[in-house]
Amino acid sequence: MTREELLRVLTFAGSLRKLGEEQTALASVDARWNIIAYAMSRHLEGKLLTISSLAGAAGVPYGTAMRRIGELIDEGLLLRRPRSKSGKSFSLHPTRDLIAQFEVFAAEFKRTVGNTFGFTNGGTEESDGGFYFGGHYMASRILSYPNAMRVGIGKERTIRVLGPIDPTFKTLNKLTPQLNELCGAEFEFINLPLDQLYDEICENQKRAKSQYDIVAVDLPWIGQLAETQAIMPLNDILQKEEFRGSDFHSTIWRAARYRGQQCGIPIQPTVELLFCRTDLLDEVGLGFPSTTEALLQAAKALHGARRGQSGIVMNYGRGTPVAHTFMQTLADFGSPVLDLAGSLGGFDTDTIRAENYQPLIDTDAGHETARFLLDLLPYAHPESLRCDWDRRIGIFSRGEAAMTYGWSIRAAQFERDESSAAHGRVACAPHPARSGLQQVSPVGGFVLALPMSLDKERIAAAWKAIEYLTRAELMKLYVQDGSLTSPRFSTSADPEVQAVSSMIRDIDRMEQDGTLQVWPRPPIPEFADIVSILGDEIYLMLQGQRSVSDALSNAQGRIDQVFQNTPRS
Repeated sequence: MTREELLRVLTFAGSLRKLGEEQTALASVDARWNIIAYAMSRHLEGKLLTISSLAGAAGVPYGTAMRRIGELIDEGLLLRRPRSKSGKSFSLHPTRDLIAQFEVFAAEFKRTVGNTFGFTNGGTEESDGGFYFGGHYMASRILSYPNAMRVGIGKERTIRVLGPIDPTFKTLNKLTPQLNELCGAEFEFINLPLDQLYDEICENQKRAKSQYDIVAVDLPWIGQLAETQAIMPLNDILQKEEFRGSDFHSTIWRAARYRGQQCGIPIQPTVELLFCRTDLLDEVGLGFPSTTEALLQAAKALHGARRGQSGIVMNYGRGTPVAHTFMQTLADFGSPVLDLAGSLGGFDTDTIRAENYQPLIDTDAGHETARFLLDLLPYAHPESLRCDWDRRIGIFSRGEAAMTYGWSIRAAQFERDESSAAHGRVACAPHPARSGLQQVSPVGGFVLALPMSLDKERIAAAWKAIEYLTRAELMKLYVQDGSLTSPRFSTSADPEVQAVSSMIRDIDRMEQDGTLQVWPRPPIPEFADIVSILGDEIYLMLQGQRSVSDALSNAQGRIDQVFQNTPRS
């Protein structure tokens, strides 16, 4: 159940109790319930809970209230946590046990109300009223609302987190008061556009002391930031803290490694998919395209089929957007951007040797990719040559284009927004591939990392914050707030998470069948240089200012020069 639902259960149950306790003589005050209800309410709202305020909420004399609170502490249902170094002041928090018990109560309460008032439909799990009942849905796989840390991080210094302007990090900003209370800390989230975020991480590396405790790193940056020692290797910390990555999608977890070192913990994974309006495909009698040939045919058929409707909207904006489009489409034609060694199901990014640093741009696959992008241009939305990720998904969500490639993290714009013209009419699938090739969807997103220049005395606190922010229960909150992917299997298996969007199950299935891959955007130190070069050459090609041959030859030569100028160990 969501936080809002749990709060509504508390309010409704409290109102029913007041009928017996305050407005009639049918019941006496239940101090235990009042204490638990108030503690859970403050916890869910992210507000400070002190022993005096809790005693005041009990509805009985102070001495009696203190005995009841003591009993709950002794039973392991309430936790006392020091708020100062002296330990003279402390806060109270529901324990994981209390949260779990309350959620069992709330689920049964909800089911009973649904049965009583006819909100259920013949005992099925789902009803028109939005109720979800039944054994497996309310089973132990449902993750609890996050519990408070037993020992807080400390409020002596603010935990500063540098991140992107993306759904998960917007959620973190919104949840700052609750996170402060849950972690016994003071958080500050600084959000920047993608290119500015990269520049600021690089600038931060040059400072004697890091201005941030935690930085969010886009997966393709891992190699460069690790190689230049902008971020800290985490293997020693993971071993000391006995932190296991087994609950994370293996593709996402491995994508944050460089030369055998884990360099970050996944928080916001994302997968680039093809999104299609199934209603519009039905109108022109076409199925969902799974090959590049079928995609081009669909774009042509859908373009202008309705007034003002483009067949597709593409990320052709100059610089970073079109560079990523070229690399990810190159993978659809079977090739990485450099000569990686082959591996089962794709190419090896774990061990990239000096001999692998040969660009694969001016190749048969490169020419096929370039021609495909040019062939789509007549059927692409007119703003495609100015599109970045947000503009692209906005155009599709407004119904101005029938198809788009898009990162799953941005799908909430049409999946969750009922006012979107595309709401309820979209299906997703991996990138279409050239006929005869395996479909591949690039993996992206962000991991939380520790800056190398972070003060040594701050490392333990920063790690505690990373560990908490990447817990399965927190991932569930991010999904419920609009981040439609999760890096943890336990989060994705939660029926309440699955109910948010079918895309979450689809991505889990892609992870399991090997469709999700890192190699389309390999985490090498020169990644930013490759993006810069492709962002110029491919854009000029799409503008008609470069021929295909000249654009690819120029890009090949420039990237090769970058590789030659970089010493290899």
